[in-house]
Amino acid sequence: MENLDKAARFEEAINGAADAEISALLDAAGEKAKKTVASADEEFLEEGYKFVTGETKRVKNGIDREVSRKSFESSKEIFAHRNKCIEEFFVRAAEEIIGYTKTDAYKESLKDILLKIQGERPFEDDCVIYVKESDKEEAGKLYPKLSVRADRNITLGGASVFYPSDSIYIDKTYDNSFERQKAEFVKNAFMQIQ
Repeated sequence: MENLDKAARFEEAINGAADAEISALLDAAGEKAKKTVASADEEFLEEGYKFVTGETKRVKNGIDREVSRKSFESSKEIFAHRNKCIEEFFVRAAEEIIGYTKTDAYKESLKDILLKIQGERPFEDDCVIYVKESDKEEAGKLYPKLSVRADRNITLGGASVFYPSDSIYIDKTYDNSFERQKAEFVKNAFMQIQ
C-alpha cells in the first residue's frame, strides 16, 4: 500500500513538473508570438519557429527523461495533455494572426507580399490573385487590371498568384506558412511512447 502511495505521489510530481514545463513553454511561446505578430511576415514565422523549436527540444528532452520512469498508462496521459496544450497554443496563435489582419499594418503587409511575389515573377495580364474574402477589395485596389478572387482556403491572410500561361502558382499565404510551421513543430515536439 505504501508503494502505491509513493508511486502515486511520484506520478503526481512528474505530471506537475511536466505541466509546469509545458505551461512555461506555452507562456513563453505565446508571449513571443504576441510580440512578433505585429510584423506578421516571413521574418516572424522564421524567428518564431526557431524559438519554438529550441524550446520544444529542451522541454522534450526533460520530459522524455521523466516519462521513461513511468508506466505506459501514465505516458499516454502526459502525451494527451501535451497534445491538447500545443493545439490550444496554435489556436491562440491563429487568433492573434487573424486579429492582426484587421489592422492597417496588415494592409501594408499584404501589399508587400504581392510586391514580393511580383519580384519573384512579374505579373502577367492573365494572372489571378487569390486572397481571403475580406482582402479581395484591397487587393483589387492594388492591382485593378488583374483578376482578384477570394479563396476559401485562405483564412489567415496573405496572397497567392496563379500564372495560367505557365501553370505556376506562387503561395505567400499566412495559412500555408502557419501550417508548415505547425507541422514542423508537431513533428519535432512530440515524444515517443514506447
